[in-house]
Amino acid sequence: MRTLIVMLLAVVVAPPLAGQAGPVVSPKEITMHAGDAAVLGGYQHAGGLSCGFPYHYQFFSDMPSVATVRGFASGSSTCNPDPLPDNGVVYVVAVAPGVAHLRTGGYPVDLSTIIVLPQILPVEIHAEALRVLSGQQVSLTAIVPGYDQAAMFSWYRGRIGDTTRPIRTSSDPRLTTTLTEAGVSYIWVQALAGSFASSDEIGIEIVQPRRRASR
Repeated sequence: MRTLIVMLLAVVVAPPLAGQAGPVVSPKEITMHAGDAAVLGGYQHAGGLSCGFPYHYQFFSDMPSVATVRGFASGSSTCNPDPLPDNGVVYVVAVAPGVAHLRTGGYPVDLSTIIVLPQILPVEIHAEALRVLSGQQVSLTAIVPGYDQAAMFSWYRGRIGDTTRPIRTSSDPRLTTTLTEAGVSYIWVQALAGSFASSDEIGIEIVQPRRRASR
């Protein structure tokens, strides 16, 4: 008799299900750089709970050292499985390179995969001088602020995006070259670090040396 009473209570307390229950997060995979923030949508799958049954899901990250997550989805399940509007917002902050998964309590499935890449700011070209004599060497340095890992630097003559006149590709961010054309000569660089690339260009004014007046 005692066993029968327990079983009856379990039926009353547990929510009647109509199919597979579970929250949904969109998108299923997101790629970010360290320091970035993003907003994802979260909601309850319409076919999971009986009509009108209240639900509340608190989302979290399984690797807070890689990405932190805060947000929830709550409400009452709809009678019709479609449509079901989003009723929750999930905030994600990328902390450090790695992979984290977005989860919720009581639901052992990875709702979304968060891939965090190293932070890399746009490359900048620094020059010792922006005005030189024709035939004089120019020293340039490509700097990627806040990035201390290996990167590749591809240098080109011309305006940014023009790859028809390559100079050099190397892990060395420094470039020394000689410019002879009168006027403004442009040099640009593309920095490639992991899966992230950025470019910058610089214009150097080339001045023809003055000729001494003949006596």
